[in-house]
Amino acid sequence: MALPIWRAVLKRVRPLSKNWAYALGGGAISVLAIVPAAVSAERIEFFVGPLEPVVLVEDLEAFAQDGTINDSLQVVADNIDADRLQALRGFLNAQLDVELVAVSQFTYWPLGERLLGQVGQLVQTNDQQNGWLPLRAALLAAAADGEGLTPLEVIQAFPLEVIQLDLALLQQLLQDNQTFSAARAQVSAQLRAISEHEAAAFSVPTDDRVPTHPGPYQWRRQGRQFDHPLHPEQVPYDIYLPRLGTQRDPVPVVVISHGAASGRRAFVYLAEHLASHGYAVVVPEHDDNVQRYEHFLTGGDRPPSPSILINRSRDLSLVLDELERLGQRDNTYANLDVSQVGVFGHSLGGFTALATAGAEFDFDALRRNCPAPTSAPLSLNLSRLAQCDLLALAPEAPFQLRDQRIQAVFALSPPTSLFFGERGLSAVTVPTLFMAAAADNIVPAIPEQVLPYQRLGSSSRYLVMVENATHFTFLQRGGTGGVMPLPRRLVGPNPQLARPYLKALGLAFFDRHLRQQADAEGYLTQTYVDTLASEPFRAAIVRTFRTE
Repeated sequence: MALPIWRAVLKRVRPLSKNWAYALGGGAISVLAIVPAAVSAERIEFFVGPLEPVVLVEDLEAFAQDGTINDSLQVVADNIDADRLQALRGFLNAQLDVELVAVSQFTYWPLGERLLGQVGQLVQTNDQQNGWLPLRAALLAAAADGEGLTPLEVIQAFPLEVIQLDLALLQQLLQDNQTFSAARAQVSAQLRAISEHEAAAFSVPTDDRVPTHPGPYQWRRQGRQFDHPLHPEQVPYDIYLPRLGTQRDPVPVVVISHGAASGRRAFVYLAEHLASHGYAVVVPEHDDNVQRYEHFLTGGDRPPSPSILINRSRDLSLVLDELERLGQRDNTYANLDVSQVGVFGHSLGGFTALATAGAEFDFDALRRNCPAPTSAPLSLNLSRLAQCDLLALAPEAPFQLRDQRIQAVFALSPPTSLFFGERGLSAVTVPTLFMAAAADNIVPAIPEQVLPYQRLGSSSRYLVMVENATHFTFLQRGGTGGVMPLPRRLVGPNPQLARPYLKALGLAFFDRHLRQQADAEGYLTQTYVDTLASEPFRAAIVRTFRTE
């Protein structure tokens, strides 16, 4: 069946939404009803030149079932080692527990279409066109039995007789991955060498303080709400208030901005730790929280709008406005110092912190790198697909998001490369700490934190790289809150072992730049950071870093 016909068929497939009854009454079911049962993939062709090997789908099925290697698969087996062959079998059988509605919602979301467009450059149609449309149909058909899906089931459901794999492009991608891994190891070594050299200029305090231990103050958490002009309902937030007794000195404030598909409980352990050391910690609930994504992926809501990228910064400013109002009418909050505020943000929360601290958007970079889904350059950096959402807001630019009350930023795994381009981070002049997770496959460290770190305009800046940490290592439960099942390898090693880094460095950074405690600088050195190491996690911290 020709691709133009499939375009007509797939136009009848609408995103599943509102409820299951609506979703299963049309949408993806129309594909299942229209596609004849006989129309499915029979063979996979690798186009690499005049001699193109062909693998029959039935031979893949036999291999996935019991490891049998039939004739058409022999050419693959002859060119890879036994470990990779077993990895291929594991990949074919890998089960993703996801519902049909979630697959439909995701694949009709612009972010999902961009991801399909990336994969479609490898998995193409029989006329070597981007295969994202039949891929979408195959995903929907494979998920229709309600028992999740596997890559083999997606192959079996591919609605054309031939799947063409661009082997040359796949080999290039694998080579890029090897190069990227080598560069990551090289950068980690460079950072460690620099950090050990820098450590000689600082001494770790010799008093009894242990930054990883709870502080001397009791605290209490309050759940409150504030008015938001863009929301019909009040926005919830948590505030952790230390009990300071008769002390009436100004209480420093830290705001925590959670990532997408997360929530205000994602960093409870950090909020409690800072509160025990005398900080008032405020955690607003952004609109792209875990509940919003659950509603979206179960068909009960639209996808999060790109406008959330702007509204997140407004959330921070509005919750600080609320603290000022509370201080004027309630003595409990009267001594909160909202004139010099620190922000901690993870992932999209890190982007939020930087934007609210003055980072400027680079719409030219977005235009260059965010063409149509089927023509975007194939990339190992998945975060670029999400950053392209900002381009939809270009007609409304410029945005005035800078909040002068924010005087220090701790950004953990922030996406930055397309959001801020080559120049946008130079507008961030407040003290800034970037923490990068070396094994982050969602927002990779080198393009999103290590290289952008050099563009920061602050004279007080720090870069921390944590080896073997992933995008999810520092979250409260090591996951996203249950929106989508996370393979264990994405979560990585025991997250509990990495938490001392975030607790100690977060406290030391805010002590140094909100409380102006000069000796706290000694905790932001390699000498001290090495005391936090717990296998398999090691970290390097630097202030000066230049690389080609």
